Amino acid sequence: MHIPSIFAEDNFDRIIDFIAANPLATLIAQTADGIEACHIPLFWYQEDTDNNYGSLYGHFGRKNPIYKNALPTTSWLIIFQDSGHYISPNWYPTKAKTHKEVPTWNYQSVHIQSTIELIEEPNNLKWILETMTAQQEIISDNPWSLDDAPVGYINAMCRGIIGFKLTIDSIQAQYKLSQNKTAENISGVISGLEKLDSDHATTMAVKVANYHKP
Repeated sequence: MHIPSIFAEDNFDRIIDFIAANPLATLIAQTADGIEACHIPLFWYQEDTDNNYGSLYGHFGRKNPIYKNALPTTSWLIIFQDSGHYISPNWYPTKAKTHKEVPTWNYQSVHIQSTIELIEEPNNLKWILETMTAQQEIISDNPWSLDDAPVGYINAMCRGIIGFKLTIDSIQAQYKLSQNKTAENISGVISGLEKLDSDHATTMAVKVANYHKP
């Protein structure tokens, strides 16, 4: 991924927080028939190993051919990304003075290169499901868990999936949040987003404001 140095994000904790907040990943694999992709929620986990980056876990439906078609000697590319937001040049105070501004798009994106290990052992597969569920059910006052469903039903559902572990080999992250703008224009971006009065725009306004806090 091409990353202008001003937008590069190297803080590992911030990257892991971003993955947790945006768990739906795009998984891309090279196959004998070309490039294939699928979209699967993942979670990060740090094992007690020599790998400082940890691993990502998730599961495929067994009818998904991507894990069978992927070439065994090539890495997978995993992309996490937010929806970002359009940034109007009209929000920059300097635009009214010079007119030398153009539209752009603010966003955050993380690219990860990984090797994959398939997981079929029932207890390990259920650990993946339990961990993912617990992470997502934090939104609920009465969190759902695997124990809420009959054991036989869960076992039957598990036969239809295959788990996987993606050992992280490398990470690239780009957080494009108006870092290339003056303080005056950053304030203009925040104000312009807030005036749109939408959840989407407000979320981006908060991201820009938080990133540029002293």
